[in-house]
Amino acid sequence: MEMGKMLMSAVSVLFVTLFLNLANGQDLTGDPLVVRTAEGYLKGSILISRKGKSIYSFRGVRFAQPPVGNRRFKAPVPLEPWDGVKNATADGFACPQPEANTTIPTSEDCLFLNVYTTELPSNGSNPNRSVMVFFHAGGWFSVTGVSAIYGPQYLMDQDIVLVTTNYRLAALGFLSTGDEVLPGNYGMKDQVATLRWVKENIAAFGGNPDSVTIAGYSVGGASVWLHMISPMSRGLFHRAISMSPSINTFWDVNGDPLTQAKKQAAVLNCPNNTSRQIIDCLMQKSAQEIASTYGDM
Repeated sequence: MEMGKMLMSAVSVLFVTLFLNLANGQDLTGDPLVVRTAEGYLKGSILISRKGKSIYSFRGVRFAQPPVGNRRFKAPVPLEPWDGVKNATADGFACPQPEANTTIPTSEDCLFLNVYTTELPSNGSNPNRSVMVFFHAGGWFSVTGVSAIYGPQYLMDQDIVLVTTNYRLAALGFLSTGDEVLPGNYGMKDQVATLRWVKENIAAFGGNPDSVTIAGYSVGGASVWLHMISPMSRGLFHRAISMSPSINTFWDVNGDPLTQAKKQAAVLNCPNNTSRQIIDCLMQKSAQEIASTYGDM
């Protein structure tokens, strides 16, 4: 009888402990490399900085649902919650682009980001470090935010949290007919989705959602300028670093998107008399077909 009471007491203590851990957003597995985001648990890995500091690395983290099927040429869709612990120890796919521009595997399912930090929250305390979100270069049609290109080894010798991210490229990211059929700027909307993810989740990685700096060079720098004037990005960052170019660079904005969309359709042997003809045909093409035609226009 006494043994039964002791067993019930132990079970009660275990239940209360698990409940309190869940309520506090703590890792239920006991693994220090597992963090809890708004959607579910992620398991990271350890990298080493240039000066020998340990970096908690979370790579291949989804920040939106895959932009495939009927989500092609649409604004990014928020994630659904998941059960269990997702692996975040390897980079996700790069977004489709002309094949000569990358040796990194690509897929239309490419909306991934990486998070790097040198200190995670523990025992109810949070390092509350400033955050840098970096947008990659590549002319709007190439490159990716993966660690092989934009790794953390230098920046993470500083006490910050670093986020690098993908966004859709070329026609898959920016094709527009200038109307409601193909409104365009999906790649920029992916960047906004990254910033929303950061605002909601970065505290779980030791970051301060009220101290976010966006940064980039080339089209990454142009992205920074565009976020500075976009109402969609308002309240999602607090400082900006544009290493190049200026906001009025000619390739930042397409003044005649419909003509570009018609050229894209013609290269892929699609009818282009109406916006609906263009999108209906392009929805039947592979992502790589669409991405690879950039240099033909």
